[in-house]
Amino acid sequence: MAAAHFISTRYLHRIFQQHGATVGDVIRQQRLARCRRDLADPSQRTVPIAAIAMRWGYPRPSDFTRAFRAASGMTPSEYRSAGQDTNRAQR
Repeated sequence: MAAAHFISTRYLHRIFQQHGATVGDVIRQQRLARCRRDLADPSQRTVPIAAIAMRWGYPRPSDFTRAFRAASGMTPSEYRSAGQDTNRAQR
């Protein structure tokens, strides 16, 4: 990320620190947001949760489940089920 913006990694971390975040936190939030999007997408309901997790950088399902639950308060399968229930209600 730093190289893409032609700055040092130290400066990149300093910028994030000034905003009360870390580079790792922001990357983790973005990865989890993409996972949530895919889990809620009706066209991806047949894609295994582990495949979605791996697609966004979580090679171990247990790590993904822990991170997802900490961020959203529910497991990935609960989140997917809640999204499917919402889609059915909207029909």
